[in-house]
Amino acid sequence: MPIDALTLAAIADDLRATLPGARVDDVIQPTPQSIALQVFGGGGRNRWLLASAHPQLARVHTIERKPRKLVTEPPAFVMLLRKHLEGARVRAIHQPRWERVIEIGFAHGAEAAPVWLVVEAMGRLSNVILRDDAGTILGALRQVSANVNHYRAIAPNVPYREPPPQTRELDGAALPRLDAESITPDDLRLAATSMLAHPPLDRRGRPRPPTVTALLTAHLLGVSRELAEEIAYRALAAADAPLDAALPWQALADETRALASLQTTHEWRPTLVYSASDPADAPAVAPLAYAVYTPRRYPDALLRAEPGANALLAIFYEDAEWRAAVESAKGDLRHILQTNRDRCVRKAETLAAELRALDEAARLRVEADLLLAFQTEVPARAASFTTENPFAASDNDATTITIALDPRLSAVANATRKYDRYHKLQRATHQIPAQITANELELARIEQLRTDLALAETPAEIVAVRAEVAEAGYIRGQRAVAGKAAGPAKSAKSAKSGKHGATPKGTRPGGKPSDAGTPLRRQSADGFTLLVGKNSRQNEAVTFREAGANDLWLHARGVPGAHVIVKSGGRPVSDSTLREAAALAAYYSQSRAAGSVPVDHTEQRYVRHMKGGGPGMVIYERERTIHVAPRDPQA
Repeated sequence: MPIDALTLAAIADDLRATLPGARVDDVIQPTPQSIALQVFGGGGRNRWLLASAHPQLARVHTIERKPRKLVTEPPAFVMLLRKHLEGARVRAIHQPRWERVIEIGFAHGAEAAPVWLVVEAMGRLSNVILRDDAGTILGALRQVSANVNHYRAIAPNVPYREPPPQTRELDGAALPRLDAESITPDDLRLAATSMLAHPPLDRRGRPRPPTVTALLTAHLLGVSRELAEEIAYRALAAADAPLDAALPWQALADETRALASLQTTHEWRPTLVYSASDPADAPAVAPLAYAVYTPRRYPDALLRAEPGANALLAIFYEDAEWRAAVESAKGDLRHILQTNRDRCVRKAETLAAELRALDEAARLRVEADLLLAFQTEVPARAASFTTENPFAASDNDATTITIALDPRLSAVANATRKYDRYHKLQRATHQIPAQITANELELARIEQLRTDLALAETPAEIVAVRAEVAEAGYIRGQRAVAGKAAGPAKSAKSAKSGKHGATPKGTRPGGKPSDAGTPLRRQSADGFTLLVGKNSRQNEAVTFREAGANDLWLHARGVPGAHVIVKSGGRPVSDSTLREAAALAAYYSQSRAAGSVPVDHTEQRYVRHMKGGGPGMVIYERERTIHVAPRDPQA
């Protein structure tokens, strides 16, 4: 839900009440498209001023806790902000009327000229800019050269230029947009007449039926789609009402002026909109929408008032940009793993087809022998040859056999071709099963890496998965694909009683894995320590380094996921602890979304490395299975 000018006006009022005189103590960059300033003041406490230029989540507001950081090294713009803002105090806050822009002035003393942090929350054109008091740009989160934007370049030492004025089209002429606070019925009627005569076009250039919402957003200053829908619903009882010349224009004008006047009256009513029917459920679910007034266009929703616009946005956007940035950081790895998974699936289908073709071998040998035996009886340029079947072993076998021929070749040449095909299939008899086993092993590792990526929640965990993907050879320029060099693996049944396999690839000599983050540690209700490996390296660590032989080991059955250890030391594990650990194994697995997940458990002594497998790929025996529902440890 994009922020609009009316919401920014409410935010500016909140900031004017809390930030003047506050000192900047730190500047960080939580995500690639946002910055955060730690400010002290306004009640003698610390808070964070968050400014984002995300195309869908652009905004500015304060939050109470330090935002999580995805960016580890501060970029040049953050260093510039630290130079100019650390130790400075907030002197002024401006919001140009009906613009999605907020300007915050900072100065190091009462007589010093301020520098201005300009937050432009304008969709894909959003930006965070630092300029001096004379209007010269000092730096920007996103620089725009004059080659890209002739009207408005954004770069150091370039004069800052305000966004272009908002215009509307009326009968083919570009005119300034109308002020919503002073709109009249005649203004709306005239604009509707023009829009009905020249309806808006869709992306393919075709006319689309105009609506009241489209009319308001196209002709009024700073009116967003959400605000226009609210006006239409209040006046017409329909948020998507079609545009018509006979609409009650007086009611539309009255409702428009009533909401637009909030910028003058400052009678804000920050409200969150929830789909929950029970007010007690509201904190547990994400809000659907928000407004700085009491919205009426959600008649069946739960509305919850908030103390201020900053609190409103802090709740609505909580961790949203972090999650979006994390998912973006996973994007290339997700594509790489999906591509290689598709390759393995295609290879499995090809190998299965070749395995089925092995049944041809005996028939080809018989046909070739018969062609040589009866070569003088085979007509020239014949497409087939039928003869008695001397190899019929029972009454059920056919007494004759028809052999397909290439009419361009002689009987001997046809026999030679069939012998060649027969010998090739014979060789494949020994190669294809090993190739199938190796391909299954590679596919299992890819599925584990995909699960590792899905479960990764921090930059360190994503980096660990990237290292595993590179180690497996799936990133160009790295090692060869892991499964290609792997020898044939034992079947699941025989593997359980076999010897230890080779040390998994990616494990350093001496058994120390590369850095993959810290395994999750929890304490069960009965006092047992629970260890959860959320990726391959962590699985390797908790199973073979931190677990004792008598500790309990758990894993979701038949799917990639976490290894969970109950540090029991041979003591009996209560049923409640067992189910608690199993719920964690189910949650940190590929079956997280299932209602009930089968989870295997056994003692660690019965868990061994899988021969030829990657880190954390194991075989085990003497397991028992329980069914549990996945449980989020943070819930």
